[in-house]
Amino acid sequence: MIINTSKALILGIVQGLTEFLPVSSSGHLVVLQNYLGFKKPLLLFDLILHGATLAAVIVYFRKELWKIILSIFAWKKKGEYEIQGRKIFYLIIIGTIPTGLIGLIFKKSIESLFANVTFASLMFLFTGSFLWIGERRAKSNKGIKETKTIDALLIGIMQGIAILPGVSRSGMTISTGLLRKMNKEFAFEFSFLLSIPAIIGALILEIKESMVEKTIPENFLPWIGGALISFIVGYISLTFLRKFVLKNKLFLFSYYCWILGGVLLISRYL
Repeated sequence: MIINTSKALILGIVQGLTEFLPVSSSGHLVVLQNYLGFKKPLLLFDLILHGATLAAVIVYFRKELWKIILSIFAWKKKGEYEIQGRKIFYLIIIGTIPTGLIGLIFKKSIESLFANVTFASLMFLFTGSFLWIGERRAKSNKGIKETKTIDALLIGIMQGIAILPGVSRSGMTISTGLLRKMNKEFAFEFSFLLSIPAIIGALILEIKESMVEKTIPENFLPWIGGALISFIVGYISLTFLRKFVLKNKLFLFSYYCWILGGVLLISRYL
């Protein structure tokens, strides 16, 4: 599939804006690819864009990641800093298990949905509703110490469900964290730390398949441009999302998801 520079940049901007904001980057890419005239889903290009925004997560949370790495190598130390780092690492492993299982089991059956705008529209409506419920019913008080295995498992399950186009990964995981009474700062942090192994795993699987199917393009320049703009815009979006979460404004994205989902559904049947 050939992607020219202008279309790659458009897709990169959309990915950067929507990957971290709770409005589903995959859903937006499905809709945008449809209206840009792509006959088949650009699964590999989508994952390259996800890789660019993954880099933004790593840069943004570099201090937290370094804390985890140091705590692992200082396994015998019992200081609060090391204990918290190892606890986060443990929770990430637990949360990654259901995400990985859902992805491996349902990957093939879900791929066909990436060309289905109607399905993505319905999932936008679902995402909006979950965001609304999550923040309105949240009672945030749990930090790293109080977070339990069941909390990580539930968040991991919701991250797995977010493989569906139109379902927001950040929206599902942050809202689930809030419903499990995590404080806003930790719910935000854990959501994106948990995304790192999930995105890396998806990238590895899709790159392996693309090698077999020979879907890698001859001209990489548009792809590089799309990835670069996705990284920049993604980092900025991540900064803004943190402010929305801490100021109890996450529910505002519900209106966007509802309006977008409704408009898309109506437009498909007019």
